[in-house]
Amino acid sequence: MSSTEFQSIIQNAPKGEPPSYTTIAPYAPPDTYPPVDSGPFMGTTYAMGVPQGMEHLLQINQLSIREKFKVTQGWGRNFDVLNPVGQGVLQAEQRIHCCGPMFDVTVRDMRGNDVMALHEGCHCCSREMEVHSPDGGLLGFVTLHWNSFVTHLSIKNPAKQVLLLILGPSLQANVFGNISFEVKSSDEQHVVGMIRHTNEEVTVSFPLDMEVTVKAILAGSAFYM
Repeated sequence: MSSTEFQSIIQNAPKGEPPSYTTIAPYAPPDTYPPVDSGPFMGTTYAMGVPQGMEHLLQINQLSIREKFKVTQGWGRNFDVLNPVGQGVLQAEQRIHCCGPMFDVTVRDMRGNDVMALHEGCHCCSREMEVHSPDGGLLGFVTLHWNSFVTHLSIKNPAKQVLLLILGPSLQANVFGNISFEVKSSDEQHVVGMIRHTNEEVTVSFPLDMEVTVKAILAGSAFYM
């Protein structure tokens, strides 16, 4: 769905209540996608204002995350991140610590260069993950709000202003099976994306013209969930 079609649907939605998926059609991949450069210089063309390694996020509106298993992975976990046509664009490694961060993931491109780091320290009363660029710059936060009945996360910028909300059924009540979470605007009036969780993979969809750093934080939230 193009951004123009998306805006048209939003404008035609009934006023006074948040649009639902009876109004906004569920995400449907377009017929064609921009070509993905898989040559030796992939990732070396930098876009102004885009953190290094995230350039390929400019031309996609969906990512799929699949866990992969290695004999040598130990207590850690490893993931492949695929674009809409199934090509690997990123790799992620989660490290498990006996004493240390509660959540520690490094995301790299296909050449092994760091793209972003996901980190949650030890907090007694809250759950919040920081998202950092390779140079240590803070991209934003993902905050998990405690609720036994629904899943509620906030996507925040470095100033901790809420950019997006992730809302869906409780993860505690849906250990198995398929689960879908809506990505909504901060005022909850517009559905701007979807996170679908199955036993095999997590798929994150978002507008093509969404800011790259927000796409990255949203992808990071899928690991956090």
